[in-house]
Amino acid sequence: MTLEETNLSAEEILDEIRIDKISENSLFIAKKYGYAPYMIERYISMLGYEEALKLVESFEKFKKRPTILCNYLKYDCDKLIKNLENLGFSVKNLEWCDYCFYIDSAPESPSIGSTHEYLKGYYYVYRDPASLIPPLMLNPEKGSTVLDMCAAPGGKAIHILLLMEDEGLLIANDISRRRSISMLSHFVRMGFKSYVIINEDGFELPRKIGLEKFDYILLDAPCSAEGGIMFDPSRKTKTSQQVLAQLVKREIELLYAATKLVKRGGRIVYTTCSIAPEENEYVITKVLQFNSEIDVEVPRFNIWSNGITRFSDLIFDDRVARCVRIWPHRHGMEGYFICSLVKK
Repeated sequence: MTLEETNLSAEEILDEIRIDKISENSLFIAKKYGYAPYMIERYISMLGYEEALKLVESFEKFKKRPTILCNYLKYDCDKLIKNLENLGFSVKNLEWCDYCFYIDSAPESPSIGSTHEYLKGYYYVYRDPASLIPPLMLNPEKGSTVLDMCAAPGGKAIHILLLMEDEGLLIANDISRRRSISMLSHFVRMGFKSYVIINEDGFELPRKIGLEKFDYILLDAPCSAEGGIMFDPSRKTKTSQQVLAQLVKREIELLYAATKLVKRGGRIVYTTCSIAPEENEYVITKVLQFNSEIDVEVPRFNIWSNGITRFSDLIFDDRVARCVRIWPHRHGMEGYFICSLVKK
């Protein structure tokens, strides 16, 4: 399989997504908050001036909420919460996940990642609740065959194994051997057994392992991480439009490969920690054009926002409105995009 099947180059992508005209309002906000001007122009195009300003300000004033996933296969969640409260943590339940909790306040010591309960594998720590949503959308059945295409550092793969009740098979793939070592340590710490870790370029997997192999695929695509500016302010200027086009090309490649790997009737969840439509609705639209066997599902639940169907001069496939958008200023979480796809 080659990208020639999709007939797109990074240069062609850049020609389509490039933002050349920057308004005075965008230049003002970009200078004040230290952003690449094209990003602010994009925010205003999507949200309008007032809401774009709220988005930018939310990155500056964001209340971080470390979140834990209780390993209910290994330990009782109620007991876990009582243990953490006895250590001085204030723990609150997430309204949309019964076994997921955010840390409202913490003692000076121990940290949430150094308790005895953590070391025994009773829970996994995420920097933000949004990371928990894609596996919930994937919703793999017990005993199924699942691929996590870009799995390291392993948080979503751990959630998938939990949802599978550690029965079936998870192929946790990541191109980085170094990052995979860390992922393996978490799998071992938490006591899982129904997995295999491999180190491959995700785009090469159809050629190396064959077509239509998986019931479920999670693609947490390498992206600009523009939704995580509150954690890494360098993201305000790190990604030029040229670099963005290269990322988009790669995201299209990986999602296209996923459409070849999933079985008929199987589900793919595509997700990024980016609020850039170029990496999200644009990518979904292109892959829908390239593979007519793929459709966008209505997600299992969506208490957040929907995908956008147009941006600047780009008009996306109407079906992207079924996708999920997490906006920091609206939802108090890291910016995320989640789209559930099915192979007909």
